[in-house]
Amino acid sequence: MGKKIAIIGGGPAGYVAAIRAAQLGAEVALVESKKLGGVCMNVGCIPTKTYYHFSELAREIKSASKERVIFGDFSFDWLRMLRQKDSVVRRLVVGVGYLIKKNKIELFEGTGKIRKKGFVDVFDKSGKMRTIECDEILIATGSEPSSIPIDGWDGAGVWSNTEALAAEKLPKSLLIVGGGVIGCEFAHIFSTFGCKVTIVEIMDRLLPGVDPEIVEIVTKALAKEGVAIRTGVGLERIERTSSGVVGYSGEERFEAEEVLGAVGRRPTPPDGIDKVGVELDHGAAAVKVDLNMRAGENVWAAGDVCGPPYLAHWASAMGEMAVENMFGAEKKLDRDAIPGAFFTALEVGTVGLTEPEARERYDKILVGHFPYQASGRAKTTSSPEGFSKVVANADGRIVGIHIAGKQASEMVCAASLAVSNKLTIDDWKKSIIAHPTFGEILKEAVLDCVGEAIHV
Repeated sequence: MGKKIAIIGGGPAGYVAAIRAAQLGAEVALVESKKLGGVCMNVGCIPTKTYYHFSELAREIKSASKERVIFGDFSFDWLRMLRQKDSVVRRLVVGVGYLIKKNKIELFEGTGKIRKKGFVDVFDKSGKMRTIECDEILIATGSEPSSIPIDGWDGAGVWSNTEALAAEKLPKSLLIVGGGVIGCEFAHIFSTFGCKVTIVEIMDRLLPGVDPEIVEIVTKALAKEGVAIRTGVGLERIERTSSGVVGYSGEERFEAEEVLGAVGRRPTPPDGIDKVGVELDHGAAAVKVDLNMRAGENVWAAGDVCGPPYLAHWASAMGEMAVENMFGAEKKLDRDAIPGAFFTALEVGTVGLTEPEARERYDKILVGHFPYQASGRAKTTSSPEGFSKVVANADGRIVGIHIAGKQASEMVCAASLAVSNKLTIDDWKKSIIAHPTFGEILKEAVLDCVGEAIHV
């Protein structure tokens, strides 16, 4: 009989780990209290990218109209977009359910609680309990939106991403509290369709943690779309009025029809972790794991419940690694090679060290740039905004790649391979990139690190 594994949480960490465990011959029980696919599939990555797709169609039509290729105005149906988003999500969730059945994983619908080593109790909606006996436990219970101590926050009807994605009509105006990835993505989507958007961010810039040059060009692109951006501003109070909401910062007022809270996420560990010696980290309820994803004896954790970065693909990689290590592997994830992609007024792909981080770590670095406006492929798609940036150490090993512009999220796949496999500038020189493609932008930036870019 194979190893028995209980996995609490059916999001991108949990369901992927469950399938990998089944492939390795384990007897798997998967516990999920809401919907398979977790936040990303149901109220995060997938639905926002569905809306983003429509926003890009709208922007391309506007661009073609300005170039007098397409004539006339266009209209959109917000409610139909909502229904299409729901349809996409529903089909993907059904697909995950099919994979669970195909891999003979037993699904327990309910809330999981760790009773003691080797035992997980599951409570369904009626309160009925079932017990899973297992050899290993994987905690993959994810995260939830954070709130901040602002007077009136709880009573002002602040939207999370869940409410924003379920809105049946487009508000005339939207106040977004928080200028991170979530805030910037929603700002672009809502502003594209005519909503007046204001972002209020307490830090001195948008997108904390992102390379400063990427932040600068994204900020300009959002402002060009009409998004009002106020950085270095913290709200002290928020009120719901008869016409909408008002946020206060000193004497300044920010009025809007609706307000979206985009101030980050916090881990949500399951009950009973104290029974198996699991520790919490950072004072933020994040489950503490070692480099192998081990949280205690025969207890592992993966995904958002371990704290930032809150990325679905990172969660899946952690889940797979945890399961493989249960079977004797000694794999460790490389935090210096975590790719990210987000979709705002400019698409962004990023992996590895930012330029400031690289300067702190190395005595000398090499930096290369290549602008989209010098790319034939970008010209053909009327997408001249953006650039690719490559950071390498003195030996020519690529340690960071950052891209802003059309198709950046696809190009970062090649960038991730380069950083995770420690490729060098010379390695890139050996490759021939098809023409005309956006990938040429990436290679030219690599060559620019040593002054050998051809088209700039």
